[in-house]
Amino acid sequence: MTQIMLASQSPRRKALLEQVGISFLVQSAQIDEVFDYTLPLPARIERLAYEKASAVRQSHRDDIVIGADTVVCFNDHILGKPHNAQEAKDMLRMLSGQTHQVISAVAILSKQKEECFHSISEVSFYELSEDEIEAYVASGEPLDKAGAYGIQGKGAIFVAKIVGDYYNIVGLPIAELIRRLEAHR
Repeated sequence: MTQIMLASQSPRRKALLEQVGISFLVQSAQIDEVFDYTLPLPARIERLAYEKASAVRQSHRDDIVIGADTVVCFNDHILGKPHNAQEAKDMLRMLSGQTHQVISAVAILSKQKEECFHSISEVSFYELSEDEIEAYVASGEPLDKAGAYGIQGKGAIFVAKIVGDYYNIVGLPIAELIRRLEAHR
């Protein structure tokens, strides 16, 4: 029987699939996450999602494997997960009062076909005070989040406006994924 395999340890991606009633198993992809800078930004992220799915597919040839990657981008600069509290504060200061992009790429690999797609959402932040930044960083939440914030958590209070798919910002454009999965069954 064909199973759906999620090539990610992300608790947010797992929660989104569970939220919509998808039955799946998790197997983390053990790859070096290195961007190919010769590709345009969305294609770089799609390549990484594909590499994650492909690594898991090696041991799950008969299954449908989903790989994903999400980045926060501001002025053509990728903001990954901060390495420490100071880097988180710097990122939040950079995003304060500005609009940035969140790009999620998804790869779906099955016997029927292989495909990659991406979704781009724009997020506008309110102006953040130093006290807000300090308190948020002290909460610990931004330290494991790309761009140093979690829109589904305490970071929600920074968001003035969203253009695009909210779930894409969380880490998985779930509605588009579900529609595309139908072609793989």
